[in-house]
Amino acid sequence: MDYMPLIMMGLMGLGAGWIASQLVNRGRGDLISFVVTGVIGAFVGGYIQQYAKLDLMKIGNPLLEQLAVSVMGAVAVLLLARVVNQPR
Repeated sequence: MDYMPLIMMGLMGLGAGWIASQLVNRGRGDLISFVVTGVIGAFVGGYIQQYAKLDLMKIGNPLLEQLAVSVMGAVAVLLLARVVNQPR
């Protein structure tokens, strides 16, 4: 069995989650939260990209394009979590 796609997904999730955390939470979080946020953000970002018909092909590198989409989704996930967890 080839584990390389799972390893790449984890690394991309880690990178996207860390970048999104730096943008939204000022770097608070741990390794697991970065990976989970990044992986969920990749799915959310893909949906946002498809729904909004965003074209990120001008970046030129497929890994950077996926990272940009993942970061966009991870930021949306973190902002949504912030809204849901606000005290009333």
